Amino acid sequence: MRLFFSGRQVLVTLLTLASMTAHAGFDEGKAAFMQRDYAKAHQQFLPLAKNGDQRAQHILGMMYDEGQGVRQNYTEAVKWYRLAAQKGHVDAAYNLGVMAAQGQGMERNDTASAKWFRMAAEKGHVLSQFALGRITTLGRGVKQDDVVAHTWYLKAAEQGHFKAQLVVGMDHIIGRGVAKDPQAGYTWVKKSADQGHFKAQYELGNLYRDGIGVKKDPIQAYKWYQLASTQSHDGAILALDKLSAGMTAEQIAKGKLLASEWEAKPHSSDTTASR
Repeated sequence: MRLFFSGRQVLVTLLTLASMTAHAGFDEGKAAFMQRDYAKAHQQFLPLAKNGDQRAQHILGMMYDEGQGVRQNYTEAVKWYRLAAQKGHVDAAYNLGVMAAQGQGMERNDTASAKWFRMAAEKGHVLSQFALGRITTLGRGVKQDDVVAHTWYLKAAEQGHFKAQLVVGMDHIIGRGVAKDPQAGYTWVKKSADQGHFKAQYELGNLYRDGIGVKKDPIQAYKWYQLASTQSHDGAILALDKLSAGMTAEQIAKGKLLASEWEAKPHSSDTTASR
């Protein structure tokens, strides 16, 4: 499921199961889950979950959420997510926040959604930090506050969340929730663009085209528009055509070459230097 705050975190378990400590029955459930023998995994995890194991509770919530080895049942998913979240399991809290926002397995409750996002966000959960920023921007379940929203976006951006990096960058560009600072805006937008976010690539093209936070450079603008347009960004496609009309053939060739040589870069925890 894809939502405005990035959807439920249901696949991360696949990446983290291997690092969990041994527990009676847990290893068997883990092995079965990794082999997609969901019926066996459910059989192993259920008694653990009933005995209060928050990891097993979260996984059961995920299985009911996705219909893995059981009939999809959002009510059951909510039940198990809530039990795990109440013990401090941040992924379960995030998923519960998503379901509360969507009204799945429960009546829609924006206040409850914000509560679960906040619980996980305060423990450093990056998706919850971004979600909390988003609902604070919208005033959904919490008081609308651009300053507070920016704070949560920044926490997520510092952990490499590319959507949050773009928001933080644009906040600095337009002065939303923070003082205008075009150079800082450029830095954050570029961090997002460097990770391959096509919306950030388009915005970066605009910054180079207009000389906002960076020296005006039509060749660089062409490069970033080109990259965004290959991901079907309509605005980038139009901007590329308009920009090309005022460029020489040599400039266009250089822009195309830069775009062809570009490769996505892994995020850095460095929040001061652009890429």
